[in-house]
Amino acid sequence: MSTKLSNWKIGESRKSQVHFKKIIQDLRNQFPYDSLTAFVVESFANSIDAGANRIDIFVGKDTIKILDNGEGMKYKHFIDYHNLASLTKTRGVSIGFAGVGAKIYLDKAYYILTETKSKKHYSASKWAFHGESLRYTPIPTQNRVTHENGTYVEVKIKDPKDINNLSVDFVTESIQSHYNAILLGHYGKKRIAVNRNLVQPFELDSEDIDLKKEFQIKVGRNEVKGFMIKSKKAVNEPFQGPQIVVHGKTITTYWFRQYPTFSNLFTGIFFADHLIKIITTSKSDFDRTTYPWRQFNSRVGRVFGAWLDEIEAKAKLPEPSEDLDSLSQKIEKNINELLKQPQFSEIANKLFQNLMQRSVTVRSDSGALKGIEQDGGQLVKGMLGNSEFGEGVPTSGPDDNVGVVVTDQGDLPVQRIRRRAKGGIKISFVDNPNELEEAWIDPSTQTITINQGHPSWKVAEKLNRNTKSENVTFYHMLRSIFKLLAEEVGMDSPEKTVSELFQGLIGLIG
Repeated sequence: MSTKLSNWKIGESRKSQVHFKKIIQDLRNQFPYDSLTAFVVESFANSIDAGANRIDIFVGKDTIKILDNGEGMKYKHFIDYHNLASLTKTRGVSIGFAGVGAKIYLDKAYYILTETKSKKHYSASKWAFHGESLRYTPIPTQNRVTHENGTYVEVKIKDPKDINNLSVDFVTESIQSHYNAILLGHYGKKRIAVNRNLVQPFELDSEDIDLKKEFQIKVGRNEVKGFMIKSKKAVNEPFQGPQIVVHGKTITTYWFRQYPTFSNLFTGIFFADHLIKIITTSKSDFDRTTYPWRQFNSRVGRVFGAWLDEIEAKAKLPEPSEDLDSLSQKIEKNINELLKQPQFSEIANKLFQNLMQRSVTVRSDSGALKGIEQDGGQLVKGMLGNSEFGEGVPTSGPDDNVGVVVTDQGDLPVQRIRRRAKGGIKISFVDNPNELEEAWIDPSTQTITINQGHPSWKVAEKLNRNTKSENVTFYHMLRSIFKLLAEEVGMDSPEKTVSELFQGLIGLIG
């Protein structure tokens, strides 16, 4: 059967069409904030990436102009600047993603004028949509770049909503909330001004500081520094909580699943430049399925949580009912027995620290097995039956030691031996209806927290009452915990891991 198509010729080569406006809109929609904020944030990032230490922004009624003293663009880079998905930047190297910058605003502007000066190149262009066609035109330079090198960008806005929002305060607050670490001077001295007024950082006065803690934490081979402050009065909302900063950009506020009472009194920064390669496209979060994130979350979360405990800032979790406590103990016992099995040792090694008896791999000159060293270890407590023998020998685990694992490709002599080592689970509960997740791991206590405020818990409770049995809650907790374990450890197939955990549990519960 054939269908006749007009103007359709077999073998004729045709050009694919590009819907530039749709591409720009899709790119911009990845950002969790409005289009004008995205333009300011991305353009500022490009100036920082260009090595600028002076950035001047000028805000008019319907125009915004940005001038920096960065290195400017070479001719080739300036040509690529006018292309979508340009390759002049590599993702995971600089805070500006793939040269996005001003181009995400093209469909909302009458034009974008750019003038750039580098050591061997000085030119300018005017870039705009003509109907559905996106075109740029070389124009004469007019000494808009007043520095030795740098880039000038001018945008004339046509979107009525953005014209209404545009103001000195809007631009100033956008820079403060996204780049406060730069304004504080943590990435070198820089002069940032909006309409010739210097942009000041958010910073507490010394008399408003109740407590301050400096952090220096080893995360694998990287060092994370930072500080936390407990204020005597409420902190401005955009700066409440621990800010995770990468190359000067505030990526997200993250409490490490530990929420102190009066959280509006806390502010601080953790500098995690090494996480740049796992930042999402919009630079507003991290890929939390990756090992670098899990390692960061676990290590920094434990130290952060220990400080909250030290200053007695954590809310006391309510004691579970007698029935729920009994059910939790039953589940803890079954899962801890399950995690002793060799096929689940990776989960026990990576996630938990309370003492548990199990088989571990250690270096041994007389060992018949072969293995390799890997980052992440722990010191075992000694051989079972003789706690002093072999104490302090490193094995695989969650700390900053180097452990060993068995592999046919290894050349280190190792052996498996029954020792007291870290592992196992402990269950706690919290009622947080605003939290979207059913369960999570508290990195400071290494406990699994079940969210009783989640709708799935409410359904399980209701079904329990209807059936007059605890089995629904028992299953719900198991499913939530197994799903969490598989995702946190980063198994290749979380669904398969969950299935294997349930299969392993069948023999234990009879």
